[in-house]
Amino acid sequence: MSCFAKNPSDFTLSIPNIVEKDGVTLYEIEVKIGDVSWRLFRRYREFQELHEKLVSERSVAKDLLPPKKVIGNRNPAFVEKRKAGLEKYLREVLIYLQLTMPREFVEFLHLHEYDIIYLLHTMAEKFYLDGDSVLNNSKSHTFSVLELFAISERLKLPSEATEKKFDFSHVLDFCSQLEKIAVVAKKVENTLEGKGREDLPLGTSNIIPRRLKFDLIAFKMLQELQLIGISPANVSNAAGIRDTLRVLHVHLTDVRKISDILLCDDIHKTAVIDPEKVWKNVEMANFADNKITSIDESIKLLPKISTLILDRNELTSVQNLSAMPCLSALSLTENKLSTCPDWHLQLGNLVTLILSQNFIQSLVGFRKMYSLVNLDVSCNQINDIAEVDHLANLPCLENIKLTGNPVAGSVDYRSKVLSRFVERISEMCLDNEKASQKEVDTALVLAALKLSQDKIDSPKRVSSALGLLR
Repeated sequence: MSCFAKNPSDFTLSIPNIVEKDGVTLYEIEVKIGDVSWRLFRRYREFQELHEKLVSERSVAKDLLPPKKVIGNRNPAFVEKRKAGLEKYLREVLIYLQLTMPREFVEFLHLHEYDIIYLLHTMAEKFYLDGDSVLNNSKSHTFSVLELFAISERLKLPSEATEKKFDFSHVLDFCSQLEKIAVVAKKVENTLEGKGREDLPLGTSNIIPRRLKFDLIAFKMLQELQLIGISPANVSNAAGIRDTLRVLHVHLTDVRKISDILLCDDIHKTAVIDPEKVWKNVEMANFADNKITSIDESIKLLPKISTLILDRNELTSVQNLSAMPCLSALSLTENKLSTCPDWHLQLGNLVTLILSQNFIQSLVGFRKMYSLVNLDVSCNQINDIAEVDHLANLPCLENIKLTGNPVAGSVDYRSKVLSRFVERISEMCLDNEKASQKEVDTALVLAALKLSQDKIDSPKRVSSALGLLR
């Protein structure tokens, strides 16, 4: 972003082109401040409206603007002459007003969209007028990356004399009371740009929003952070939020490692667990919709995490979760998992496991996950109903989702699955639905027949199943 306050002598205005659109002559204005530039289009009438305000309110000379011409105003020679006159006008007005930079001139040149100071003036005025009501309703707010970059850069500058409503202190006061923020690459739209669009410039400028770095020093009470379409590498200093944050979201980035998120401000992304880099209070982390290929050792920087969401990534296996004693819920929807070998060694305390839309063929890896209550393996590649036997001895299991697997298309599928749980048939919830009485009766018959034919379990259990049927 530009910063006129730091580059007052490196501010140029020019009108390089003239554009005809729908019978209207538009003058293309190019604004350059330091290395930042942008373009905008204005018709002569807009120049005239600006000039009238500047004459009446800012004492700009009345004859400074090229005069209006009613006849022949579209003659090419006249238009070129007017272009040169309007460019001279802008430069002279800039020289005259650069110490005060009135809002009319700022908005005419779109400085409030692309320049740090004037973007913050807009924010300050908004928070000055509405900040209290926003905070009373919800201590949450969505920022564009431009706004956070502006706040971070403004903290490095000396104080400025300005109108009360534009004072930077209104922004700082608002930020210091927020508990939840979302940061998006661009806030002018409600829709999000997808992955791989990080090089798109902002509007007609050469500003690349997703390349702007920012810190979060201004947020003293932050408990939840969402980065949407913003690489964690943009966060230049996370030290201030590592002690307060409880919920962390990172979505729609090209991140491949957990360390890229949790060690976002560590240049070396060292594998050694540094106590100063621990996220002490984070209980829920949602890293869905990235390109994560592995769960590396940096996950240990979340010692209190209870819910981990890694949906729609590129995981083929699960590692480094055995040392996470608080982890009770794990979601791995739409990854590339095909096997789950002895997952009880990794996930012994897990209560909820979601593995929908992967490539899993067997349930044997869950046979000793004794704390599991909810298991979702829908839309995988489970063919054999006998795979459910691996779940039969899990004492806490109450909810299973198998829909979308080949096995779900078999005759009496629900009764066959429920029959594996004998005494708990009526308690089980299969595919979000409890068993009907007919399904219970059929399941009990199937259970009794299976126990009798297998001759594995004791006669007492067969009698128990038949007794329940009666």
